Amino acid sequence: MNAPERLANAALGVLDTLSICYAPLIDKKRKAIGTRLTMLASNPNDRPPIGRVLEALNTVWPESDAAVLVAPLDAIFDESALDWDPPSNAILEIPTTALRDPRTQTVTQSMFRDGKRLALRGRPDVALPPALLSCFEYSLIHISDDRRRGADYTPPAGVSRRIPFIITGVQTVSDVDAAYERGAAASVGWPLDDVSQKSARPLQPGQAVVMELLRLVRDDADIAKIDSTLKRDPALAFKLLRLVNSAAFGLPVQITSFQHAVMMLGYKKLMRWLSLLLATASKDTNTFPLMHASIRRGMFLEIIGADERQTEIRDELFITGAFSLLDRITGAPFAHLFELISLSESIVDAIVRRSGPYAPYLNLIEAIERSDPIAIRKQADQLALPVGACNQALLKSMTSAELLDAEI
Repeated sequence: MNAPERLANAALGVLDTLSICYAPLIDKKRKAIGTRLTMLASNPNDRPPIGRVLEALNTVWPESDAAVLVAPLDAIFDESALDWDPPSNAILEIPTTALRDPRTQTVTQSMFRDGKRLALRGRPDVALPPALLSCFEYSLIHISDDRRRGADYTPPAGVSRRIPFIITGVQTVSDVDAAYERGAAASVGWPLDDVSQKSARPLQPGQAVVMELLRLVRDDADIAKIDSTLKRDPALAFKLLRLVNSAAFGLPVQITSFQHAVMMLGYKKLMRWLSLLLATASKDTNTFPLMHASIRRGMFLEIIGADERQTEIRDELFITGAFSLLDRITGAPFAHLFELISLSESIVDAIVRRSGPYAPYLNLIEAIERSDPIAIRKQADQLALPVGACNQALLKSMTSAELLDAEI
């Protein structure tokens, strides 16, 4: 075995011992502007040096231009971080608790001089030297520690706030809105389960058209009928063609019309494109983070099921992920949505009843979104998936989903 192979195998060995989770960075416009990756050792007694974790992460780094916050939450912060050759969009988080150690302060300043990008995690319990604070692009502040909350946003005497802050720990959309008003550059994650976002509302025009298209495709309707329905919304037709031609799926030829799409893909394959279009057809800005999450769920489920021999299963896994937040995106209950379009029993069982062959995949991505390593391990074991394979699929889905984000 040559040296590069030994390094690659060593890196994969590290990835097999970590639970990697992700959360989008959502800005005031409700757009995803980056990602935060957190890492926890599967065995709390086996804490690797931070340099080993970072170098292992490099081997599966997602191809992305957007910022990626890197948070090895329980790695040992030591001089091994100095040897890391970071991707240009990587921003390493350093916890304020670690900065109580003068040695960590020295390593941090050395990393900054080397051109590594850094973020400060947590509110310092003592004032940090200005030279140290200048090393950080962002500070991550948990909502419970945000001293900007309340009537007076001004900093304490002698304190100057110069670092843009990112809020963490939000539980409701109103929490996020208030943080933006206080000047937050972004929120780590989005409150997917906020009950205020589950109110019933009528389907928007674009969503209604896509629902009709899905019904027609599912019923194998004549292509002329499908085409005339799509032409009722030219903007939607344009969006569908952009999605079909997205680099995320690498079709060998440029699709120039809906008829061409049907000819190249067939009705069954077209279902996945229409399902993605339905998940992204809302004009309500508060649903943008839900759309973002839906795309990532769909891509992850498809990739993690890539060993399945049947393409139809991969497509149905994609639709399971893409539709899993559809009730919150559209404002319509799943019972109503699934009356309008006929989906396979496996998809409906997974989304509505959390049963059947696809349910463990959906439970797995939700555990990743919650940063719950115990649940991740449980679901991965149920699917007979090594945690390392799960990590690689997650990072690969980030790349594919970012390509799609540009088209919605």
